[in-house]
Amino acid sequence: MSIDYFNLDKGDKEHFAKRVCQTIWAGKHISSWFFLRDAVRSSFLYSFHAALEWVKLCERGREKCNSLAARVHIANTNYSLKLSGPLLSTIILSATCIEAFTRHCYVSVLRSKHISDKTLCDNVSKFDKMKPKPMAQIERIVGEVKAGKISEPMKNEIGDLAKFRNDVMHSDPIYHTQNAELEQIKHGKGRKPRRYKYYPDVTLSNRPLRLTHAILATITHDELIEHIQNTSEDANILKFLEEVEMTNSDKGLIWGFMPGIEYEQAKLIAEKMNRMNKELNKVTLKEQIDFIRENI
Repeated sequence: MSIDYFNLDKGDKEHFAKRVCQTIWAGKHISSWFFLRDAVRSSFLYSFHAALEWVKLCERGREKCNSLAARVHIANTNYSLKLSGPLLSTIILSATCIEAFTRHCYVSVLRSKHISDKTLCDNVSKFDKMKPKPMAQIERIVGEVKAGKISEPMKNEIGDLAKFRNDVMHSDPIYHTQNAELEQIKHGKGRKPRRYKYYPDVTLSNRPLRLTHAILATITHDELIEHIQNTSEDANILKFLEEVEMTNSDKGLIWGFMPGIEYEQAKLIAEKMNRMNKELNKVTLKEQIDFIRENI
């Protein structure tokens, strides 16, 4: 017997909707990972368009500004107000997205094995305490779903992204010693600040982050997800894949749905931004300070 939903009263509509939802989602998981992917896309879209406008602004500066120092001042101001937030958000959220994926995937796969609730809770508790995060968790998932070994380049990209996120969020201030050296408190001792292979130190430049870094962060997430999905040989991953398919058409990938932007197009703007930064970086800090003192 069919149900005329539109002629039901409010109470019956709510009951019917709840039953439909239970039928669809019974035995499946949802998590913040789904929303986080959308948040990364939102941040990247703003980053892309802000980077495009920033490059155009800098190109106009070649004709209108009397000095390179003036162009740098305009570029720095525009970057601070319009680019710094979206770029950092894209990178930080991509790292968070990876951690959300690991927890969702692990819990979904374990529950598919029909273990007891106590065993499930115990395993998840141990999973959360594994270090270093998130590589230890990723390696555990690889073992659970019989996926291919994570390559060293992928490990390095994931590890660098996670370290960058953690340091930006939790690092101690950097101290300039009397000997003109940089020092940072680590584990109760003064040590040199950590450097990253793929990401810059945000304390050492007016324009540290670029579209290149945002692209790398999103691709790092997507390459991991594709690797797990494509190389797994364990049937227990099927429920997780179904949850991904039901929630979004992006197949769990940030670049699975990026409206209005092609990957190659983003790379082109990133390359233009890199070339412009290289040109602007020819100005010394003293020249920038002198310009500000004389003109601002």
